[in-house]
Amino acid sequence: MSSGSTSARLELDGREIVLSTGESVLEALERSRVDVPSGCRSGTCKKCLIQSEGEVPPRAQAGLRPQLASRGFFLACQARPTTGAFRILNANGPTPVNTLVERCELIGSDVLRLFLRLEGRFEYRPGQYLDVLHPSGESRSYSIASLPVEGALELHVRRIPNGLVSGWLCQLDEGARVRVRGPFGQCFHIADDPRRKLLLVGAGTGLAPLLGIAKDALHQGHEGAIDLIHGGVEPKRLYLRDELQALADRWPQLRIHYCVLKNATSREHQGTLEDAAVRLAGSLESVRAFLCGDSSIVQRLQRSLFLAGVPSAEIFADPFSPGSSSSIRVT
Repeated sequence: MSSGSTSARLELDGREIVLSTGESVLEALERSRVDVPSGCRSGTCKKCLIQSEGEVPPRAQAGLRPQLASRGFFLACQARPTTGAFRILNANGPTPVNTLVERCELIGSDVLRLFLRLEGRFEYRPGQYLDVLHPSGESRSYSIASLPVEGALELHVRRIPNGLVSGWLCQLDEGARVRVRGPFGQCFHIADDPRRKLLLVGAGTGLAPLLGIAKDALHQGHEGAIDLIHGGVEPKRLYLRDELQALADRWPQLRIHYCVLKNATSREHQGTLEDAAVRLAGSLESVRAFLCGDSSIVQRLQRSLFLAGVPSAEIFADPFSPGSSSSIRVT
């Protein structure tokens, strides 16, 4: 911190950037033509996570894991310092890497299952997400459903009407090159208690990160019950049922549940995801919950589980925010 400064200053690669009144660190960096990964700009997606030396406003570290906060990481979109000097250690985020389309298949009525073979180094945890970079410069984010040992990145891409990136991905042939950047996100399994109950709840393509988290937990020897709830408007919007059942048959601690809002059959619970999640959570104080899907659904799930007794520190959320601008999560 600089005691003589009347405005907050950023120091990056020998440059000094003075923040305007009310300006966020993200806005100041973008004004100075620094390419910072960003998304929701509300502190939810955590894509604009950067590291600095200097006293960071507490709000800019809200929701971060303590290990990150203690090392000076913060959310650039939420930091609006008025005084002090901050030396930014890394603002550009991960370097893009090349991948090749290994295979793709249509699952469900409008979801493409895409497998990308990496051509460069890409370290990630299942459940995190990445940016797919369109040749135009636009990008969209998709969660990773695969384990690193499986050798290819598995993404579930919902075809958005007139969607630039999803439409492009759905037309690619095997062998096509796709650039990706990441990983991002904190919604992944932590192997700290092998007997803890895990509750995985997601709607739509929110299944992708949950599938990755479940496989990762099982791969690491998790012994406690894992309840995975996949939700949709109606049964036809649910997908990968046979594969999920095969996984549950192999690992008896994994239980698969389905929830729809209408037209339920004997295989689905009809009602809201919140009701299903609270009902299946069981002993709430010992549960760790992972919530993925549309932001409004995730917010309702967070509230319902917290009010029902799940500690907020044990609720990991990965909300998807629909939108058309670059680096916004889509469902």
